[in-house]
Amino acid sequence: MDYTSFSHGQVSSKLWLCAELETYIPVDARVAILGSWYNVLSFMLLTRNASRYQRILGIDKDPGTKEIADRITDAWRIGSDPIITNIIADANEYDLSPYDVVVNCSPEHMESNQWFENIEEGTIVCIQSSNVTVSDDDIWKCVNPNRSLGQLKAKYPLSQYLFCDLKEIRYRDSGYDRFMIIGIK
Repeated sequence: MDYTSFSHGQVSSKLWLCAELETYIPVDARVAILGSWYNVLSFMLLTRNASRYQRILGIDKDPGTKEIADRITDAWRIGSDPIITNIIADANEYDLSPYDVVVNCSPEHMESNQWFENIEEGTIVCIQSSNVTVSDDDIWKCVNPNRSLGQLKAKYPLSQYLFCDLKEIRYRDSGYDRFMIIGIK
């Protein structure tokens, strides 16, 4: 298991997302999380307020993530009517129409923006990205970088913006900015 999903920057970014998104999410929401990795975000959302969600789908392309995602979200997958489902699929090819809310915390790792085009109008969308722009051989694997909040908004235009901001992630001698937009497509 890669413990990077529990790094300070990852956890603080996801906690920020939970706090802001909960303001706009409808009761009994059906949520799709794209590029879900180990689906720590679902764990956080449901730990904070499980009664708010009808279903959460975690989609990731990496087959090595599902077993760990299933373990992390196990409490909500037990029984005949699980709240969480983790699948291995390409988010760019997945039908997102059944979902009220679509979250993508890793658009910089996706070569295509087709996933965004597949979201129906009227859907709540939450996108997080960062200004990290490194080479292909780096662990960040940023193939579709977003250097600013303005660039993120231009790349993924919404009909209505409910929240737009950045969070500074700083360490002694390094850091980056995390951007987040929440709105209606």
